[in-house]
Amino acid sequence: MGIDSLNGKVTIITGASSGIGAALARAFSNEGALVVLAARRIEKLEKAARACHGDTLAVKCDVTSADERQRLVDEAVERFGRVDILVNNAGIGLYGDTEATKESDLRRLFEVNVFAVFLLTKLVLSVMREQGSGLILNIGSIGGLIAHSDKVTAYVASKHAVVGFTRGLQRDLHGTGIDAKVVCPQLVDTGFYQASFGAREMEGLLEKVKGRMDTVDQVVEGVMRGIFSDRLVILPTEKSERAYERFRDV
Repeated sequence: MGIDSLNGKVTIITGASSGIGAALARAFSNEGALVVLAARRIEKLEKAARACHGDTLAVKCDVTSADERQRLVDEAVERFGRVDILVNNAGIGLYGDTEATKESDLRRLFEVNVFAVFLLTKLVLSVMREQGSGLILNIGSIGGLIAHSDKVTAYVASKHAVVGFTRGLQRDLHGTGIDAKVVCPQLVDTGFYQASFGAREMEGLLEKVKGRMDTVDQVVEGVMRGIFSDRLVILPTEKSERAYERFRDV
């Protein structure tokens, strides 16, 4: 499906209480979308919903919970009657040496970044197939295309899985009226890093690269352009494009 307008499109956005998710909710709402915001922190989620221009629904949801994923989709359909776009934005990071990575942290990383994306998409596809249209928009990372830094092996592996999932999904959905795209931003100035595994060890690195980060608004502007294009992989900013070219053969 080629998206040519967001007006009236029912859009679920996970991880929508802050950062890129909250900014996408505002941007989609400004274009006339009916936005369903999902995240674990209901107070911040409701604040993000109030910042949106149009009709919204805030749903407390831990994307790693099967029951809460189902409730999210059910509430969206009950309120708006359909789901046109799913934005899989919720994610976490992991920084540290491979040998020092805890199995529990690795499993949590993949539960959020990979399994939740796959399983929530699976739920939404059943709705979209009945409609004969839809868009799955996965928020990945430049780390899904390249190894962009030292000590992010696990994170890179999870985001490569997201990119691979999107590629396979688009092929599987050919001819259904449903499309799939993945956004691969480079470093973005959000609270993402402070909430990641290994945040303390990352502090020194973040200070060094802060000047090279994109703003949330720059990324969202690139996303808003990219969803109307035919590109499967969206590199939302010039810095994202340069990072890919720099490290693509590493």
